[in-house]
Amino acid sequence: MRNSSFFVTVLTILMSISTAISSQSPLQNFLTCFSHNSHASKVIYTPNNTSFLTILNKKMFHKKFQTPTTPKPLAIITAKDASHVQTTIICAKSNNIQIRIRSGGHDYEGYSYVSDVPFVILDLFNINSVDINLQDETAWVDSGATIGKIYYNIAKKSNSLAFPAGVCFSLGAGGHFSGGGYGNLMRKYGLSVDNIIDAIIVDANGNIFDRQSMGEDLFWAIRGGGGASFGVILSWKLKLVQVPSQITVFNVKRNVDEGATDVVYKWQLVAPKLHKDLFIRVQPNVVQIDNGTKNIVQVSFIGQFSGTTERLLLLISKSFPELGLKNSDCFSMPWINSTLFAYGRPIGTPLEALLEGPQAGYSKGQSDYVKKPIPKIALESIWKKMIEGETLFMQWNPYGGRMQEILSSQTPFPHRAGNLFKIQYFNSWIDGSLESIERHVNFSRSFYKFMTPYVSHSPREAFLNYRDADIGANHPSNTTKFDIARIYGSKYFKGNFKRLVSVKTKVDPENFFRYEQSIPIKTY
Repeated sequence: MRNSSFFVTVLTILMSISTAISSQSPLQNFLTCFSHNSHASKVIYTPNNTSFLTILNKKMFHKKFQTPTTPKPLAIITAKDASHVQTTIICAKSNNIQIRIRSGGHDYEGYSYVSDVPFVILDLFNINSVDINLQDETAWVDSGATIGKIYYNIAKKSNSLAFPAGVCFSLGAGGHFSGGGYGNLMRKYGLSVDNIIDAIIVDANGNIFDRQSMGEDLFWAIRGGGGASFGVILSWKLKLVQVPSQITVFNVKRNVDEGATDVVYKWQLVAPKLHKDLFIRVQPNVVQIDNGTKNIVQVSFIGQFSGTTERLLLLISKSFPELGLKNSDCFSMPWINSTLFAYGRPIGTPLEALLEGPQAGYSKGQSDYVKKPIPKIALESIWKKMIEGETLFMQWNPYGGRMQEILSSQTPFPHRAGNLFKIQYFNSWIDGSLESIERHVNFSRSFYKFMTPYVSHSPREAFLNYRDADIGANHPSNTTKFDIARIYGSKYFKGNFKRLVSVKTKVDPENFFRYEQSIPIKTY
C-alpha cells in the first residue's frame, strides 16, 4: 500500500474503461466500471444484497441516521486495499457520484455516510493494519484502524511508548487524525497531528502519494484540515512518545451543593497553568439524588498525571488545594490502563476492551472555546440550564502546556495559545421518536445559544472533529458555495482557512471531494 508503482497499470486500465462505458444509470455504470477490478464482488454491496443494511449500520455511531427516510448510498465499497480505493474514485468521478469516506463512523453530522445527492460509501474499516517500529519509535497505521486498536498494539510491543489521541476507543484513525485529534496527553505532547510525520493519500485522479511526493502544502492541510476535502487517506505514520512506566489517575466528584462551583471556578484559573504532565478534565453531569426525586449537577474532575502519586499530591497541594485530592483518590497504572480509566471503565478491565466497536445512540454534539474565566454567578446559571435539559453534559478540556507552544499556523488546527479550555457539549438520549429527537436537538441549540456570552467570538470558534451543521453547511452538498464555506471555515480554521482553500484549489480543482462542510475551491 505504501508503494504506488504497483497500481499504475490498474489505474490506466480503469481510466480507459470508465470513458468507454455505455450510457446506463449512474449506478449501473459505476458497477460495470468497478467490476473490472478482479476482487470487486467481494467488497461491494448494493441494496440488493441481504447484508447491505448490516454493513451500512455497522459503523453508525448515531442512530438518528438509521431511519428509513435517511438517504441511503447507491453502494458500499468495503475496500481491502489501495486498488479498491483507486477504483472507487475513478468510477465514481466518471459517473458524477459523490464519495463519502468512512473510517470509524463517529461523524456527529453523518457526513461520512449520508448525502442529499447520489453517493457511495467508501468504507475503510478493512484497511486497518497497525505496524509498530520500536527501533525508531514510529508506527504506520491505516485509516480504518481504531484508536483502541492503535493503543492496544503499541502496548503489546512496549510499556514505555504511547500516542496522544482520543479517549473513545472506536474512533477511526482516518477522521480522528485528519481533524486534529486530542486526548489526555495533549498538554504534554500536543494533538495527534502534531505527532504525525508522514501519510499516504489517494487524490481525485487515483494517484497515490506519500509526504514527499504530495508536497508539504497538502501534508499540512490533511493534518487538521479534514482529509475528506482533499482525497482518501490510506495510512498515517505516527511518531510515538515516551511515557513513564506508571501513570497516576483520579476521578474526584463534587456536587454543586458541596461547593463544586468554587472548585470549577478555581480550575479555570489554574488548569491551563499547571505542569504539562498534568491534565484535569472537568465534566459536569446531571445526576439524580433523593431516590430519583431531584436532579442536581455533579462535576467530575478526571485527572491524568505522567508521574507518581507523591509528586502529583505535592503539585496539587501547592496549585489547586481546592480540589481536595487525597492519596486514596489516586491510582497508579501503566499508560495503556489509563486509557481505559479515562473512558470510564472500571480498574482491572481487560485490555481487549480497547478493541470493542461503537455503541450507537441518539445524540447531538457541539463545541466551544473559552478565553476568559466564566464568573461564578454564570456557572450557577449554567448548572440550572443543564438541569432543564436533564441529558446534556459537558467536557471541559484544559489548554496550556504544549498546546500554547505550537503556532496556530503550524497545522490547520488554529486553537492554540489564548484558550483556557475547550468545551464539548454532548446531549445523548434513548427515545428515538421524532418528537424526542426534535426536543433534545432544540435544547442543545438553546443551550449553545445560552453559552454565547462566555465563549470565544468573532469568530465563535469550533472544533472540526465535533461536526456541527448549525454553524454553517452547504445544501445540496454537490454545490460548495464559497460564502457559506467561509462562515464555517473561519470557525473551524480561523486564519488558516485561506491557505486550505489554496491547497484545495491546487490538488482538487474540479472539487470532486466535497460534502456539506468541505473546503471550497478558490473562486475568481
